[in-house]
Amino acid sequence: MAFFDNSNAQNYSAADVEALNKALSAGTGTDSSQFTGGRALIPEDCEQETLNILAQSKEDCKVMSSIKTTKVGSTVHEKNLRDDEGDYKHLSVVEGDDSPIETNQSIKRKTFDMKFLQTKRGITQQMIAAETFEGALASEKISGINTIMKACEYLCFHGDSAVVPTEFDGFEAQIRKAAKADQNIIDLRGVSIGTYGEKLFDEISGNIFEKGGFVDKTLFPAVLAKDIKELFAERIRFDVADRFGALQQLPAYPTATGSTIKFVGEGAGADKFYHVKGKVAAEGNATFRPAAPTSVTASAATQTGSKFLTADAGDYKYTVHAINAAGISAGTAVAAAVTVAAGEGVTLTITPGSGVKATGYIICRSKKDGDEVMEMVRVADSGEATTTFKDINEELPGTASMLFLTENKIQSIYKFGQLMPVSTIPLGKRAAIDEFLVATYGALELYAPKYCGLVKGISYKGGLY
Repeated sequence: MAFFDNSNAQNYSAADVEALNKALSAGTGTDSSQFTGGRALIPEDCEQETLNILAQSKEDCKVMSSIKTTKVGSTVHEKNLRDDEGDYKHLSVVEGDDSPIETNQSIKRKTFDMKFLQTKRGITQQMIAAETFEGALASEKISGINTIMKACEYLCFHGDSAVVPTEFDGFEAQIRKAAKADQNIIDLRGVSIGTYGEKLFDEISGNIFEKGGFVDKTLFPAVLAKDIKELFAERIRFDVADRFGALQQLPAYPTATGSTIKFVGEGAGADKFYHVKGKVAAEGNATFRPAAPTSVTASAATQTGSKFLTADAGDYKYTVHAINAAGISAGTAVAAAVTVAAGEGVTLTITPGSGVKATGYIICRSKKDGDEVMEMVRVADSGEATTTFKDINEELPGTASMLFLTENKIQSIYKFGQLMPVSTIPLGKRAAIDEFLVATYGALELYAPKYCGLVKGISYKGGLY
């Protein structure tokens, strides 16, 4: 041990020797409760607490409480999906003949960007001492986990990385961004569920069935629950075994293709975080959200593919809100209503506000000759001096949508990929406040959009149609 003999002592300070002694005598203890003299700030895995919370709040977060999770090891998770098992029509051969190794099977490679979600929490020493909550620190941690789960649930429906790059793509975005041949989208064009009728469920399940899917369940905004219940009113019967005469829950719907769609139960039905296209207002952190667009101009002209029909000709009002990860700005309205004729489209030119950059915009519009505007579509900022958007009446404002999902084939159709489970990350003490993050690193992974479906443009009570 020449480091400590007298011949080398002059080369090392007392602090150096003390530090080395500590390193050599630190041991290999792993029980933090036995540590003395302080400990490192390390993340705490809250996976078990998360599972316990979700088990108690199945009706709050229907997707996150029922979805399978898969552990991933990279910020970009790559997944191979056997999309087609090969040619099954031309396999007959003469006795002793050979077969080609390849039978035109299709294996698609998909990648999913993991996204980081976090909420900052803090608890004062006074709160701990006063015991206002039973276990104040634990209560704050549970609150943070709940917030993260709500954020994940919301993004499973509304996340769109094109508009807010820090978000992961939700079901709707992944279905809309799929190849045209893989899309199962039905547009009700402002018609209600009750008016369209039960044929809707046979149509969407039939479209998915033709592509190889088998619909198991549906998810929808809470405001549509009443319309769906009234659609099935004649099938809801009194339970004779129930002396209180309670009505049974919504029945599962047997489709013409043999699948049965669940409208209630685990992971199905009305979801509190699946929102309709409604009124938009400024929200989020006022310091970090973008400023309202400086100006929005609009002009109408003949447009190929226009869905403005003769019945749609009239005056339309527009308002645009800027959006980023921190929130939504106030709206900037087009100066006057735009008169649109059949076969025309409206080109909006958006000039961003100064200051915090917008990553996208929420385009709001009225119905024909109306005054009230509601959300119509969200678009990405172009990165240029202005962003243009052409409204050809493809999307209707003030409407709702429904998701229809195939849960499993040979492979899972969707999972939640986790690079990091829900964890608490201590930030240390600031004055008399213990601060920490509750965070997760993951993304919804929809492997086969063609096995799922979207019904959009549904009229709802309080909407524009």
